[in-house]
Amino acid sequence: MLSKLFKKSAEEPEVYIISYPKTGRTWLRALIGRCLTRKMNLSENRTLETGYLTAEAGFLRTNFIHDGSALKENRSYLDLNSDKRSYKDKKVVLLSRDVKDTLVSAYFQATKRIKVFNGPISEFIRSDLYGVSRILRFYNIWFENHHVPKDLLFVTYEDLHRDTLATLESVMRFIGPNDIAGLDLEEAVEYCTFQNLRKAEAENRFESNLLRPKEASDADSFKVRKGKVGNYLEYLSQNDIEYIDEMIRKDDCDYTDYSVINRL
Repeated sequence: MLSKLFKKSAEEPEVYIISYPKTGRTWLRALIGRCLTRKMNLSENRTLETGYLTAEAGFLRTNFIHDGSALKENRSYLDLNSDKRSYKDKKVVLLSRDVKDTLVSAYFQATKRIKVFNGPISEFIRSDLYGVSRILRFYNIWFENHHVPKDLLFVTYEDLHRDTLATLESVMRFIGPNDIAGLDLEEAVEYCTFQNLRKAEAENRFESNLLRPKEASDADSFKVRKGKVGNYLEYLSQNDIEYIDEMIRKDDCDYTDYSVINRL
């Protein structure tokens, strides 16, 4: 019994990479996984096994989670958990993304992949279960609790686009040893381009439900769908954009202001 308890404790994550759904975590997961599979000469089909890879490579065991915000949970913004004491002795990477881009990507996730919503996008963004109020509540809870983990790194999807190499390096240093010279970060960045990950998903290269299209004939059912910054302009009406911007203005949510990274 004691050996089982010890094993469970030893396998408990030391780092959580936390994100609201559809903020780019699959890209970050692939980047980390590519670094570590190359380091250990493992097959690329293990790329998304973050917990195993980080532990075996001598990094802090790391898990990706949505921290209770997964769309399939159908949880209202009022029901998101605001108690973060379970992270007291953990390190946390908080991954964020522009709210409007997140909403558009989440809409396709909800309608094309997990099919928990059936309606127009204007209705989706105003929903208590999936919309802008829920995203803002998620970030506000974390802003209020950013001091709870023993260390927190704030990263944005826009950071990954702007300077993928530097952002990946900061994450790898956060979850691993100080010396990461043995990692081929540049190769990982090249490998994890949108085009290659899209192809990997189409070919089921990673043999994982984490990166597999719901319907191969429907481009919007892919996990790697567009991979753009500002893509919301193609899908949201001017009225929808003004509604979201007004909600953000009223909410004054610090985690939608990327300059907050310099104040944590």
